[in-house]
Amino acid sequence: MTTADAIQKDRTERWFVRQGLPNLIDHYSVREDVLTRMFPFLGLVVFLELFLVFGDRWNGISQALAFLGGVALMLGAFLVVNRLRGRPPWMMPDTVGAPELVLFFVLTAIPTAIGADGARSENILLVLGLNAAILVVGFIVTAWGLIPMMRWSVGQVWTQMNDIANLAMKSLPILLLFSAFIFLNAEMWQVANDFTMPYFFCVLAVVLLIGSAFVMVSVRRITVDLARFSRWADVRPYCEGTPVVDVVPADDDPPPDAPSLGRRAEGNVALLLFVSQAIQILLVALVITAFYLLFGLLTVREDTLVQWTVDPELNRELDWAFRIRAFGSQLIFTRQLVLVSAFIGMMSGLQFAVQVVTDETYRSEFAEGMTAEVREALAVRAVYHRVLVPK
Repeated sequence: MTTADAIQKDRTERWFVRQGLPNLIDHYSVREDVLTRMFPFLGLVVFLELFLVFGDRWNGISQALAFLGGVALMLGAFLVVNRLRGRPPWMMPDTVGAPELVLFFVLTAIPTAIGADGARSENILLVLGLNAAILVVGFIVTAWGLIPMMRWSVGQVWTQMNDIANLAMKSLPILLLFSAFIFLNAEMWQVANDFTMPYFFCVLAVVLLIGSAFVMVSVRRITVDLARFSRWADVRPYCEGTPVVDVVPADDDPPPDAPSLGRRAEGNVALLLFVSQAIQILLVALVITAFYLLFGLLTVREDTLVQWTVDPELNRELDWAFRIRAFGSQLIFTRQLVLVSAFIGMMSGLQFAVQVVTDETYRSEFAEGMTAEVREALAVRAVYHRVLVPK
């Protein structure tokens, strides 16, 4: 591979990461692709935990000297590892393995060991456990590109806001017909009155799991089809504005033959589609919830609420009963109103998710823009495998 091809390949792989699809990279490696992107974050964690030397064991100038010694130790360890790896002294690592991870835990344990007078072993174990959790969470976020994925998904919602609004308006009459009966039902308010917050969150989790299952079935159904291209003329329009725009093969070249998506790559594409669609459905649920919060605030009076909940009076602390004076009367904001509105919102979101999955017209309108962006990434992958990946 020429130097120009290597640079082009690196640019394309960084583009995959920015799209939230790092698993489309050929031979995606934990040591070379994931941990190297995590390295600056892990370095920041080590630096921040150096401030733990400002404990109760040292004071005054001794604390400053201990902190500066920790900084010097961190930089020295970085230089030594680079020397052992045969890299220039200040070069960011092109591979991260066991030595770097061991240093991560050792360097973060030292400030706790020298900064506290009492319970030193317990504090060290606490810091090591916290850093193990940070490492695991950071690995998952980095390996699956969750941060750029969320950024991409939110951008999709913003650019498709008009389409989402039109789609929501089409389904709004059904959603309102379904939800209005629940909202004006005394039993629903009594259930909300008896609900404790832990039980409510359990119900919310069950509804989210059911909705997630419907969305996942929908996105997995289209993931494989998006990766198929029969000719380069179909690929070329998707590559405009991408790093591979200048290296797309000619139309008379052999057709695209990128390997089928592996399990991780297929899961990454499905997860991207899932997150994007879930954010859109969540937006609809939040709109319905906000509507009923306002509607209930304006229509449900305290006397009615007391009758519906079979309570002699509302407790300001337990029921979050806040009274707002407006237009010569009192509006009341309560825990029951929040729970009923949230319940209707999440059930409406579930109904909307089912409608999107089962209705062909809704599904094509709802997913068209979202799948076009993913189709673009898979078109780039086809060029990437044909031109830039060594055979």
